[in-house]
Amino acid sequence: MAKKLKIILAVLLAAVTFGGYQLLASSDAGAAEQATIHIQVSPVKQKISIAPGSSYVGSYKVQNVGTAPFTYTAYATPYSVTNENYDANYSATSNYTQIADWITFDEKTAKGTVAPGSEVSVQYTVNVPEDAPAGGQYAALMAQTDSGNDDNATIQTVHRVGMLLYAAVPGETRETGEIIKNTVNSFYFNPPVSTSTLVKNTGNIHQTAKITTNIWPLFSKETAFSNADNPTEIDVMPETSRFNSTTWENAPTLGIFWAEQTVEFAGQVNVNKKFILICPLWLLFIIFALIFFIIFWLVSRVRDRKRASRGEAKKSHGDNKSANSSSSSHSKEGKEE
Repeated sequence: MAKKLKIILAVLLAAVTFGGYQLLASSDAGAAEQATIHIQVSPVKQKISIAPGSSYVGSYKVQNVGTAPFTYTAYATPYSVTNENYDANYSATSNYTQIADWITFDEKTAKGTVAPGSEVSVQYTVNVPEDAPAGGQYAALMAQTDSGNDDNATIQTVHRVGMLLYAAVPGETRETGEIIKNTVNSFYFNPPVSTSTLVKNTGNIHQTAKITTNIWPLFSKETAFSNADNPTEIDVMPETSRFNSTTWENAPTLGIFWAEQTVEFAGQVNVNKKFILICPLWLLFIIFALIFFIIFWLVSRVRDRKRASRGEAKKSHGDNKSANSSSSSHSKEGKEE
């Protein structure tokens, strides 16, 4: 009876487990088949030149790379940054964000619906006032959509992407700046190996910093890492400082290298050359322990030799003293005779 009960329990357990697995698999499959909204714009940045009193007509694409259709609305916002890492700010205004008020959108493309795998070209116009200040102007051209939730839903999911617009207004522009840091560290406990730069734009128009990094093994001319064919280029907006990091992701866990990083910005060139050592902490500990042991052994040997020398010197001095005493005794005996 007990044996039959065990068999029945095992069958029930297997059925529950298999049924649970089927339910989970069915749930995952349903989630995988659920339509998703994924909106993007192309290009992600445009640079234009606009003259006071003129109009500029441009466009960008709103693309549906998801599996569900969506309806979008296009609009412009100011664009600025808040720190050296260039965290975006789409609400703060300044003399460099006036262009956001100069932009209008074509009514036919300012709103629309995009099917999965399709794209729409959004047309915009920049109407530049006669008194537009010389220098840089910056805005973000947005495309925003909702997830298609019920209007009565408590939570609405908003998807928003944008293209950055860098505009240059001719006139009394200043292209000045400085290279604040060009850093190549000499020691790394483990990969990756990273170098960094910090540049400051003191002018009134955006400028581009060019960063070239090359790394070679110490005893080889063949580069282990190089972006010389495609140097890093970063745009730096007026009156801001921008940090950049270049990373060698596939660096080995152990090695000695020679690195050279060149930064070109605002008519200046800064070159930094350094030896790079990549060594794990545990190996470094072993090396230091070995060095300590060798030093301790050498010091001990020197002390032992000094002690031995002192012992021999004392023994020699004692032998000489005994010899002198014996000689003196023999001399006295000779006199007495």
